[in-house]
Order: sequence, then structure tokens, then C-alpha cells
Amino acid sequence: MAEGKFGPGRGFGEGLFTAGGESVRALVEEVVQALIGMEADEHFGAPWNAKGLPRSNGYRNGLKGRELRTRMGTLKLRLPQARNGSFFPSCLERWQTSEQALAATLGEMVIKGVSTRKVAQLAEAMLGVEVSASTVSNLVKAIEPKVNAFRERPLGSYRYLLVDARFDKVRENHRVLSRAFLWATGVTPEGQREVLGWLDWSSETGRAWSELFRGLNDRGLTGVELVVSDAHEGLVKGIEEAFPGSMWQGGSDSERNEREDASRPSGGGQTHFMRRALDLAREVDKAALCEDLRIILQASSRERALEEKALLEKHWGKKYPKLVAYLEDHFDSVLAVLNVPAGHRKRLRTTNHVERVNQELKRRGRTVRIWPNPASRDRLYGALLMEQHEQWVGVTWLKPEGAGATHRRGSASVGLRPPFADPLHSLRSIYHRGLTETSGHY
Repeated sequence: MAEGKFGPGRGFGEGLFTAGGESVRALVEEVVQALIGMEADEHFGAPWNAKGLPRSNGYRNGLKGRELRTRMGTLKLRLPQARNGSFFPSCLERWQTSEQALAATLGEMVIKGVSTRKVAQLAEAMLGVEVSASTVSNLVKAIEPKVNAFRERPLGSYRYLLVDARFDKVRENHRVLSRAFLWATGVTPEGQREVLGWLDWSSETGRAWSELFRGLNDRGLTGVELVVSDAHEGLVKGIEEAFPGSMWQGGSDSERNEREDASRPSGGGQTHFMRRALDLAREVDKAALCEDLRIILQASSRERALEEKALLEKHWGKKYPKLVAYLEDHFDSVLAVLNVPAGHRKRLRTTNHVERVNQELKRRGRTVRIWPNPASRDRLYGALLMEQHEQWVGVTWLKPEGAGATHRRGSASVGLRPPFADPLHSLRSIYHRGLTETSGHY
């Protein structure tokens, strides 16, 4: 391309106040072009078309057109090129930084839950620039290296592991399928929470959980004593293989549609167990049974829980044999939390912690409805989990054992015992009075 002389041309500034906004745009274009030419002369050590002068930073190599969008309109500029690629106008570098900041802001809006179409509409309304929804989606891809670096970071010792899963509609191979998204958080010996990792999988199976746990172990995860979760398919076997000797604090074998039913109370672990157990009883007995089961679940020790369990079996066994058998089958899993310090039990006995994070993922997923591909969901959910991890940094969720703990193992735990409106409804009060039948129960 032939080079041209920089600077204001003939008739520069004519009609500035009579030709409307176009003259202002032309003025700004000429000024910016002149600044670029002056900077190029200084960089190369010689003006344009000078002969016989040494070039300290190499030689020019023609011009390259570039458009720059501003509030005055689009500027059509000509950028001098260096043979060794050593020159780029500093004024455009500053604008390029602002453009990158704008792109980061648009991408952050998508991560926060604003749909790509709404972000595109907002950019056009505020900046007068047309931004397609696909362009906004591509902006989010810029965070992928950072998200992957976070997911692959080395791990250390974590005393407790809390895991959960959710399902979303994802487009794959021209079909819309339901895919699982598994994720795990950990609690350090100092009592701080961290997001450890996640996995996109075609379904929630034992192989999927084993793959997630294998990845965590490969990154250095050690010291797991207790895993807290709902009764996901294949999870218990995966825990036994990945973390030998660890315990599982879980709930019942609740079905997926029950977990996703927003009309039901939130919570997992003991909450799901309680819900499924009460489904086996008549409506008239549910209030009394609920209080009796809570005494077992919130006992201060395993021995105390076994005593209360024996009382419940004696009183309700003939009327509800299926409920008693259900309690027997799940007794060890729902009370594994009794093997940890008393000050940690209240938060570890349910999955409320992971359910709250899962609700945030669900809220974000509703704006998408159908994900265009598995990678897009993996990238966006990963960014949300990374942001959640940063919010937890420096926050003590569980007090270290012996550091300001208010309870000791084996003692009654203040705040864990359920408040009874009427003591006569508790199983212990019934037996202390020597009653074998109560009209309120039968």
C-alpha cells in the first residue's frame, strides 16, 4: 500500500459549524490521524518519505486501515505498519484497554444471570453499538482459561466433603438431553469452606461420582473423614472406593423429582430422611412421629440415639412396621454426624449448605432454559462456583475443635434439641407416664 502524508489536509475545518455532526466527526478523525503520524515519526526516527536518514526502530511497511467507534461516530484511520511489528499507536492502546473493560463487563453481566440477548440490547441502547447475542457469548469464553486454572489447582487436606448434583437441558448432537452437573466443596481443618471441583456428565451414575472423586484425589485431596450429601445414585460406592475409612452422612433414597420440587421444604440429609419416613405414616400421627424422630436424629450421642430408637420401635412397631424398618435401614447413614465434634453437627447433619449454592446455579440456569452445548454450561457454572469460592475466603464456617466450642462430645447440645409445644407429644413423656395408648396417637 502506498504511504500518504499525515496531518490536516486542504480545507481542514471548513463547514465545522454548518455541516452538523459529520464535521465534528471529521475533525476528530483528522486530529487523531495527525497524532498517530507524529508518534510514528518519533518512533521510526525519521518523517514519512525521508531519504538517507537512519531508522532507529526499523522501517515502515505501508498503512493498514482501522475503524474506531466513538460517540462522534466511526473514525476511519490509517495505521503505519513496521516491518518488525514494533509500532502501535499509544492512543489506540488506551482505547483498546477501555474496550477490553467493556467486554469484561458484558461478560460479567451474563455470569450474573442476565441473558445474552438482554446484554446485547443494553449495549446497543447505552453505546449505540450493535452487539449480537453470539458475540456476547464469545465474550464469556474469555474467562475459560481462568476457570480451568481454578479447577485444576492443587488441593490439600479437607476434613469434610459436601457434594451435590443438578440436571439441566443441554443441546448435544442436534438433540436436547438432560445432563448432570456434579460439584464438591470441602471444609479445611481450620473450618473454612472451599469449592474443590465439578464435573459435567451425561447422567448421574456411580461412574460419574467416581470420576469426580478420582480427579480430586489426583489433585492432592487428603484427610476426608465425612462426606455429606443426598442419596445420589452410585454415590456411596464411589465414596468407599475413593475415600476408604470415611463416613457418609446422607438422607433417604429420595427420588430426583422430590429433590427438585420447589413446593416442598428445602434441605437434604436428615431432612429428606424425615420427609420420606413420615410419608409412611397416617396424617393423624405425623406430628407425634415427627417429634419422636427428631429426638433420635438430634441425640447428643449414638448411645442416646439407640435408646430413643428402641423406644420408638416399641411404641410404633406394630402400627408402622415399614417405618421402623426404614429407620433401621438408614440409621447409620443419617447419624454418621454423631462421630464428629458436637460443635460441627448442626451444620453437617443436613445438605442445606450445598442446596443454597445449588439454588443459585438453578436461578442462573433458568435464564438459559436450554444450554447450547455442555461446554457453555460447564464454563458458566464454573465461573459461578469460582466466585462463590472467593466469597468464602477468610470466613470461618466451622470452629476448629477446642477453639471456642460451646459443646463437648457426649453432652447435651444446646440449640439442637427440638422445642416441643406440648411435652405430652414426646415419646419419652408417654413412657414415663406408663401409657401404652394415647388417643392423640391412635
